[in-house]
Amino acid sequence: MNQNDLKNHIKICIANLLRLAEINCWNTISPNLFFILSDFNEFEGKNSFGRDRSRIRINKSKELLTLDSAVEFLYKELDDLYDVNLYIFRSSKKETIVEIQYYRKSNFDADYFEVVKDNLSMFHSKIEIPVYALEGKKFDVNWKSGGGWHHTWKSFLWRNFLYKHKIKSKKHN
Repeated sequence: MNQNDLKNHIKICIANLLRLAEINCWNTISPNLFFILSDFNEFEGKNSFGRDRSRIRINKSKELLTLDSAVEFLYKELDDLYDVNLYIFRSSKKETIVEIQYYRKSNFDADYFEVVKDNLSMFHSKIEIPVYALEGKKFDVNWKSGGGWHHTWKSFLWRNFLYKHKIKSKKHN
């Protein structure tokens, strides 16, 4: 794969990501895109909650990149990239920050590395969905990176009322 092919893969993922956001989120997503790069293993935490907090803290301090500079970095690492995931880290009316998170083949144990070392990289676009939006309701795209009062309120309602109601209704069925 050459650098232009890599850029095309990333552009397809960006288009898919923006479409996912349009379908699932109530926010207006700015087409003014910037990028941050993240190695999956740079985030610490023993569970997903700790890893998410670490990810947000680290990502807030990262330098914003253009698409070309992000692709240039990824191309240098291409032979070692196993999985490349694009997420919307934060979006406002002025700009959208897309996190390109990658997982390296060299992070695997030796046996599995031998199995995947010659595989091409996989590319994915993902939107993380809060628990209270699982019933098809639109949500704030920024819920994971701060979320604001809307996310706090919805989480409160979910924890204190909706989740308990779901458990009770399942017991009666």
